[in-house]
Amino acid sequence: MPARKHAQSAAARPAPESPIRFAAVVMILVSAALFAWQHFGMNRNIRIDGASSYKMQTSDDRTNGGASVAKLSRNGKQLLLDCSLSDQNQWPFCELGVYLTPTSKGIDLTGFDRVNMKVDYRGPGNRQIRFFVRNYDPAYAKEKDESSWKINEVAFTPKPGGETVSIPLTSFSVTSWWIANNHIPLDHIAPDMRHVPLVQVSTSGFKEPGQHELVIDYIEFHGKWLSREQLALLLVGLWVGYALLTLALDLRHLRKRLQRSRRREHELRGLTKALQLENRLVGDMARRDPLTGVRNRAGIRDELFREVEFAQESGQPLAAVFADIDHFKRVNDTLGHDVGDKVLQQFAKELGGQIRSDDYVVRWGGEEFVLIFPATPLHIAAQLAEKIRKQVESKIWPDGLRITSSFGVTVLGDESIADFVKRADEALYDAKSQGRNCVVTREPITRMRPPEPE
Repeated sequence: MPARKHAQSAAARPAPESPIRFAAVVMILVSAALFAWQHFGMNRNIRIDGASSYKMQTSDDRTNGGASVAKLSRNGKQLLLDCSLSDQNQWPFCELGVYLTPTSKGIDLTGFDRVNMKVDYRGPGNRQIRFFVRNYDPAYAKEKDESSWKINEVAFTPKPGGETVSIPLTSFSVTSWWIANNHIPLDHIAPDMRHVPLVQVSTSGFKEPGQHELVIDYIEFHGKWLSREQLALLLVGLWVGYALLTLALDLRHLRKRLQRSRRREHELRGLTKALQLENRLVGDMARRDPLTGVRNRAGIRDELFREVEFAQESGQPLAAVFADIDHFKRVNDTLGHDVGDKVLQQFAKELGGQIRSDDYVVRWGGEEFVLIFPATPLHIAAQLAEKIRKQVESKIWPDGLRITSSFGVTVLGDESIADFVKRADEALYDAKSQGRNCVVTREPITRMRPPEPE
């Protein structure tokens, strides 16, 4: 009973699909949560306004021989850039620069998707604002020369009274004059915001003399800690990892099942061999005489049919010898069946010891035995029977008995198996009638075949 309970509990044990399915549900929930977080949260902002601690400085065209004057002031969180614009220079401008980092290494803005600005432009002319995102890369720039830092530029005109504009970072382009002045190779002319130390807000650069004022409430870079592409890559990695883990667990489970199957197969093979051996033993027991160990009638049936068929097809002779212990009934009556059994066992051994490997010994019934001699003519079979008769006569038997035996010999003719065996039995009967302890032979009856038609 304990073994049966253990087998039942093992069969009821949950398969590894259960934790795999649970992990799949967890992965789906995690993926959905990350997508929702990326959409509604995960925000990353860089805000620039009058309360910011970033280093800020103004610049104008006086460095290039112009007469424009730029001044920066604060009104609460607002940044006010006052510009007295002169047309003395070919490209007059006033500019506010904000240093995001103290070194030229800069910050990486590739994780941001847009910049939002709330700004108002007060002054004559078209009131266009230029916004620069400067990128430092030692492949083409010099650390101490800000003019060599790449200029990623976008230009826009705010509505009168000011407005909030949202500019995708993909809208920025590199100014052509900067590319020409710095002899930038083709593989570096694309926008780049991986190392941004400086951003700038500037007037348009057109000759529009007069007082200009830029009112900046804030400049805010907006992005996600993980972009959709990065999140997608992360989730792909997680799902690939989950798939590999699932595959590893499946392989481990399959390996265990294979091992169990191999063990069961090995056990079944052992059991099958044992059963085959048992069946063979049972079959042998059914085909052999339990007392003497030689074949019985059932044990010779198939072989006899096969030998007769072969003899008839090949033309080789097949001999049958019936052997009988003389006066065996007296042995049982006077000495008992135990002695009789011993005599039968020794007689079977004598018969078996005198025949060839291809011959057969069969206990036909009682004290009567049959010898089958394949490929043996009548006279040779008679000689073998005579040899056995003499051997039996010369032996000492249980309880000091002297035993003799009689033999009837014949060969297969053009006849049925029943007629073949019957004639050998009749030859034995003749031997008994002639005084026993002798060998009698009988030739097969040759049937007359009808003449073939001419």
